[in-house]
Amino acid sequence: MTPGPGRRAENDGFPLPPRVGAILFSALPTHMRVSRETVVGIEYTLKDDKGNVLDTSAGHGPMEYLHGASNIIPGLEQGLEGLTAGDTKVVVVQPADAYGEYSEKLIQRVPLDRFGGNKVEIGMRFHAETNLGMRVLVIRHVDEQEAVLDGNHELAGKTLTFDVKVVSVRAAELTELAHGHPHQAGGCCGGGGCGSGESEGGCCSSEGAASGGCCSTEGSSAGGCCSSEEPAAQKKEGGCGNGGCGCSH
Repeated sequence: MTPGPGRRAENDGFPLPPRVGAILFSALPTHMRVSRETVVGIEYTLKDDKGNVLDTSAGHGPMEYLHGASNIIPGLEQGLEGLTAGDTKVVVVQPADAYGEYSEKLIQRVPLDRFGGNKVEIGMRFHAETNLGMRVLVIRHVDEQEAVLDGNHELAGKTLTFDVKVVSVRAAELTELAHGHPHQAGGCCGGGGCGSGESEGGCCSSEGAASGGCCSTEGSSAGGCCSSEEPAAQKKEGGCGNGGCGCSH
């Protein structure tokens, strides 16, 4: 066929471009971000406003928590939102987003005879139901007639600084969402080391732990820095290591 005016023949030295088929895009790998209903593993060092190290996950392994389930204090949880595995961040948490300001209203003077003849010493801790809910009361002073109990969290009124590295982020399992905390491969609630529910140390210790460390719940016997009161209430009935995932529900 003779090309019309202004048209080139297909073989006049100007080859036509090849036929373009459908363009296929290969899926690029994506990194899950810290968000609600994800299980997040972090390494951290906690310091006070003077730079003193209060707690660290070093030597314990990463701490795992369920994001959005009040496993850790609000200020830290908000600071980790949107991060991915490998990210590092310094998160500064004010008292209002941690354990509140120190309150003189939580100081009580109790006659020694209320302790039933038991030996009373400075530093002893008690769990007591108050008008603010379950509290850990610490004996701060003892004289001949009475003991002074302090219901403030040991980190109340303190600005907390976390040096954090996000180690892992994964979607939570249905059972973890139902229980409100992560489950480990070994069958225990919480993370390895920090959060393992060990009787001493660890961070995220449960209420029965002897000493809390950093991310302990308000109900743990030695305070801590990361989590809120609710997880402690969940662990009261069962706790880590009571069969299965260690949970009572």
